[in-house]
Formats: sequence, C-alpha cells, structure tokens
Amino acid sequence: MTSIGRNQWLPAGLLVIVLLTASAAVGRAASDAEIVNATAAGIAVDGFDTVAYFELGYPVKGRTDHSVVYKGVRWLFASPKHRNAFAADPERYAPKYNGFCAVAVSEGAAAEVDFVNGWTIVDGALFLNWSATVKRIFLTELSERLPASRRNWPDVHFDMRAGIRQIARHADFPEEGIVHPQAAPPISD
Repeated sequence: MTSIGRNQWLPAGLLVIVLLTASAAVGRAASDAEIVNATAAGIAVDGFDTVAYFELGYPVKGRTDHSVVYKGVRWLFASPKHRNAFAADPERYAPKYNGFCAVAVSEGAAAEVDFVNGWTIVDGALFLNWSATVKRIFLTELSERLPASRRNWPDVHFDMRAGIRQIARHADFPEEGIVHPQAAPPISD
C-alpha cells in the first residue's frame, strides 16, 4: 500500500494530528455514543439520502419529513420508500465507518468526505472518501485499503468517541473547494 502524498489527499499537518491523537489513546475510556459524520444540527451525511446511492446511482438530498433516527442522528431520505428501506436494514444502507473517509481510516486517521464525488459502492457497501481523487486511490488500492480500514476502524472510532482523535475537515483546507453541508449536484438527463 502506498501512502498518499500531500498533493493527493491532505496536507502533512494531518500526520501531526494523527500522531498526537494516537499517542493520547492509552488509558482513556471512550463514551458509548457513536460518532457519525453529521452536521452540527445532527443530520447524518450532510442530509444526503444514502439509499439513493444504491437505488438511483447518484447523490440526492433527503427531506426532513422523510427521516429516521439511527446511531443518535437523523438520516434524511428523498422518499418514504427510501426511508422505509433504510429503517428496515440500516446497516445495508449506512456508509461504512459511520460516513468518514475510508482512505483516512485505512491510514488510522479520520476525515470528512465529499458526498457528491467521493462515494463508491463496493461489494454492496457504501464507502465515502475525502474527494474524487481519494476515491480513485481507494479503488486502485482496494485490496490493501479495504483490509486496513476494517482493521483500523475500531481504534479510530474509539479515539473519536474518547475525544482524542481529531477529524480532518474540509473547512481547514479551502483549496479543496468542498464546503459543508454540501449541496446536491444538479440532475442531468
């Protein structure tokens, strides 16, 4: 597995954050709360309908009148059909790693994602990544990244729950051009 260079993913400053937070993990207890990629208002995945990625093949914003509370946050859906599908089997439709970047998790870090261009479905599971470029890296290095992210997720999530793992945020890297909450892309014919 190759490490991502700073021009491909995040500036080198993230490495410092990862090392500092990883070293602080010893001896701390985590809260029982799940940490999900959600807005400050408690809306999961910037309000995108996660069922739409599977059923429609593109990102769509959900509506507040079609919502489900799961893992302590509200998930929004574009239709009652999508809401009901999620409610019946949330593990099928919720993104892996609670909506955090799969490549970051594979490297023992936590990062926001690009819900519009960074998503992919692999083996029936939704994975989200920092950007379209990072998604390509994830897919190119899938045989290494997937096992590494699965192996690292429990520790990354534990550290986030304990408040000792910082999350890399797009707002800290304005040159990336990704602003949250993200808007849905226009639907083209």
